[in-house]
Amino acid sequence: MYNILLVDYSRRLCKELGPLLSRSTSPYTIGESAFSSSDALIALSKQEFAVVLIHTERCDTAGLWLCHRIRQISDIPILLVGGRDHFRLVRKALTYQVNDYLPSPVSASALLQSLQALQTRLGPEPVKERLPVKPPVQLNGKAMESSHVIRIVKAYVRDHLSDEITLRKISDMLHFNCAYLGQKFKLEEKVSFNDYMLQQRMEKAKHLLLTTDMRIYEIALEVGYKDIDWFYKKFKAYAGSSPNAYRRQKNHSA
Repeated sequence: MYNILLVDYSRRLCKELGPLLSRSTSPYTIGESAFSSSDALIALSKQEFAVVLIHTERCDTAGLWLCHRIRQISDIPILLVGGRDHFRLVRKALTYQVNDYLPSPVSASALLQSLQALQTRLGPEPVKERLPVKPPVQLNGKAMESSHVIRIVKAYVRDHLSDEITLRKISDMLHFNCAYLGQKFKLEEKVSFNDYMLQQRMEKAKHLLLTTDMRIYEIALEVGYKDIDWFYKKFKAYAGSSPNAYRRQKNHSA
């Protein structure tokens, strides 16, 4: 069995994780539960664990600080769950070489899948050196899997739809080759970066058209279009009707 150190700031997951692991016949078991960062560090100093699972749930800062402290003393795998799906938090977590980041709400299946994926990295007991399943890419000198990098890119797009976004800008920020990152993105998402960004912008525009009284030019700016005519053209090509017609049709059908 693989021992988990569960750090549960909200004291909620500790009531659910044990029964979940038992029902799933998972090879993991909760070795110890800690409810503060200091208790977690004490537990790590006294006992050997295979994985640290940190459930933040509105305690993102404490969870990230704990990741930072753990990385100063150990390379033990860390799963960070229950945080916000926010670019800055995800990026910060991954710079601490967190093995996976599951934003809230966390489903039982997603958590089990994350633990299962981690199994291939673990021996019967925690070891100092663990080889990744896939060749890692680099972020600021830190090794991580490409799927984690793509998660950062997607989070950045969602958080900055009103800005001028380019893959070159994101690549420079993450210290990646732009062409390489574009290839990785298309391989992971089955769609190009530009098509993904267009989809996110148009879907947000559709949402704003149906749920707000914002004017069309305001919506265009909100999703990153300063040229209103270009926004009209792109929206009609994507949705099959103009923004005004889309709003009227949906409101009438409702």
